[in-house]
Amino acid sequence: MNVLSLFDGMSCGRIALEVAGKEVTRYYASEIDEYAIKVTRAIWLMTIQLGSIVNWRDWDIDWKCIDLLIGGSPCQGFSFAGKQAGTTATLDGNDIMVTTREIYLDAKVKGAVFHSQSYLFWEYVLCLDHIKLANPNVKYMLENVKMKKELLQMISEIMGVEPVFINSALVSAQNRQRYYWANWQIEQPEDKGILLAEWQAGGLH
Repeated sequence: MNVLSLFDGMSCGRIALEVAGKEVTRYYASEIDEYAIKVTRAIWLMTIQLGSIVNWRDWDIDWKCIDLLIGGSPCQGFSFAGKQAGTTATLDGNDIMVTTREIYLDAKVKGAVFHSQSYLFWEYVLCLDHIKLANPNVKYMLENVKMKKELLQMISEIMGVEPVFINSALVSAQNRQRYYWANWQIEQPEDKGILLAEWQAGGLH
């Protein structure tokens, strides 16, 4: 399996694939944090680091070979903990709602100032569009936080699939509520009943 991971972090997607028993032939990672990249390189030296997602059009990739696209775009503009600005931007002194690919591309060309890094969601979408042209059978998954209904609907409409809501507390000692958009069926995991106290006490390894 050839994987392209956007907003890769320390390659937690690679960890999940290994736990799931999926064999990875080639793993492309788009990440800009130097410390996260160091962690990835320490574990998987053969990971192909590509840099910032905004430069995806320049990447030297055989796009038709990508079997799986994964990533969790920045959540600051979507999260209830933030300003919930979504992917809005300011252009010529006016605030604009960026709700389509066309509006995003036009705003970008005209030098709009986006209100949060969540605008990079659109780069994920455009990258996915490009891969689909080369490989219509590509599998994809996008992850993001709990957000207000309007933003959730916007992402779902753009992605073309409905999300599955999962709290990672079911399988870990962490309360992490997230939405997952994927073009395959995602099942709710069983509650393993893992408690933080057990980890701290060394009861789980």
